[in-house]
Amino acid sequence: MAEEKNNEQAEQPKKKLPIKLFLAIFGTLILEGAILTGVFMFTGQPEAVVADTTAVDSLAEEDKEVEHLLLQDKFQNIRTGRAYLYDTTIYITVKKKNLSEVEDRLEKNRARIESAISSIFSKAEPAYLMEFELSTLTRQIKAILDDRIGRDEDDEDKPFITDVIMRMKRFRAD
Repeated sequence: MAEEKNNEQAEQPKKKLPIKLFLAIFGTLILEGAILTGVFMFTGQPEAVVADTTAVDSLAEEDKEVEHLLLQDKFQNIRTGRAYLYDTTIYITVKKKNLSEVEDRLEKNRARIESAISSIFSKAEPAYLMEFELSTLTRQIKAILDDRIGRDEDDEDKPFITDVIMRMKRFRAD
């Protein structure tokens, strides 16, 4: 039986590599490369690109954030048992396109906003006033501003005010 298999294998002709197919593919690739090289040589180089430095994207310009002074005042806190004054400057960041509307709403609600911020400072725990980034106070002030100023209905109902920036110095009042 083993001899029969060997005889059958010996009788079958060996398969040769398709040399003609390889030569046709190789010739096609060389012809294609020569045509592309010729086209690029005769068409020349593209023109040099020059950036227009004066162009301004108006939509991107409107979405830039600007800082606006909200309040500059001194607030008192006596929660530690001693009276301290906090000389505070508060800025808000608003998209440029919303600045005029936010300014109008701030003017309409100025007294309420200042009163609410003053009460935040007078009720604040001493630890909140000693935080490095004043994150608790900033978060509370932003919540009041979002409530009083409102949200931008044109921009997926996001708040007008994107951030609150505070600078504060502490002084003893007694």
